[in-house]
Amino acid sequence: MKQLTRFTSIAALPESTAASAKKRLLATIDWLHDEGAASETNLKLLTAIVESILWSKKSYARFLQCGFDAAIELFDESCQNWDFEEAMLSCHNPRNWDEYKQLKQTQGLLQLPNQ
Repeated sequence: MKQLTRFTSIAALPESTAASAKKRLLATIDWLHDEGAASETNLKLLTAIVESILWSKKSYARFLQCGFDAAIELFDESCQNWDFEEAMLSCHNPRNWDEYKQLKQTQGLLQLPNQ
């Protein structure tokens, strides 16, 4: 598959990595079910997300951006009563996560005009 897509699927990852991710995904699905949010549409969207991030770097970047947008919105809503500096410096603030900084840097490079 890697020869065709130039991408290694999660199934090809070492067992420990794939098993951990699979456990977290299954736990998330169970949580959605327990909260009454495991509708057919939500599960189809979850399936589409999981499948798309395996095949396209562009889809994966879009998935990360969407996830970070949701995480930032949730963080901003949940810390409204925090001191501003405390909120901005918090390790729970998605804006401080390395992956978010890397995504923003990558997006910035892609948006630079061609010279």
